[in-house]
Amino acid sequence: MATLLSRIRGLVVARAHHAVDQAENPQLMSHQPVRDLTTELANANRGLVAAMGAERQLRCSRERMAQEAADWERSAETLLRKNEEGLAREALERAVALRQGVAALAEPLQRAAGAVERLRGQVGRLRSELGRVRQRVAVIDVHQAAALALRRAGQADDAHTRALDRAQELERYERSAESADCEAEAAGELLDEQDRLERGVARLSADAAVDEALAALRRRIAAGQGPATEVTTVEQPS
Repeated sequence: MATLLSRIRGLVVARAHHAVDQAENPQLMSHQPVRDLTTELANANRGLVAAMGAERQLRCSRERMAQEAADWERSAETLLRKNEEGLAREALERAVALRQGVAALAEPLQRAAGAVERLRGQVGRLRSELGRVRQRVAVIDVHQAAALALRRAGQADDAHTRALDRAQELERYERSAESADCEAEAAGELLDEQDRLERGVARLSADAAVDEALAALRRRIAAGQGPATEVTTVEQPS
């Protein structure tokens, strides 16, 4: 039973593969990688734009915080020169906090820059791969178009061959019709000849009968006898 089931499964799979092979169109199927790569490239570009925006935002925040820290440091120096030590201390506290924020942004900014570089590399590779795939698809399209042209040319040749066969068949029918016409004409001529022969034979027979009756009449006249009581009437042929 296991062997039978495996054979049935193999038959179903083989028929499925055959159906898929029949349904596949190389020209249409070859364009699918182009569509897939185009989608992936668009996604990678969107990711690159987002990463570049995040990097720029982090860089702007870092620069702003560094500028604010520098401003607070100058303010603290001015206050300290005016003997406003408490205010100078508060200004320095804000400057230190801002400097710490600037330092804390260094690692995220580095990660963002790395992500931007990786995405740029991915976009470049995808663009290159898309260009190569498009070239290969163009070659496939050319081969497919050539194969289709050859197939149509073959179909045209087959149609021409069938047309020639039909023409030869018609010629054969014409020869048969001409032969039948000739045979009919020959048969008509033979019938006419036979009719002429029959009429000639009938005429000769009638002439012989007339000659015989004429000779008999002459004999009776020579013998001094009167005309015969019965005269045989000879039917002339039509």
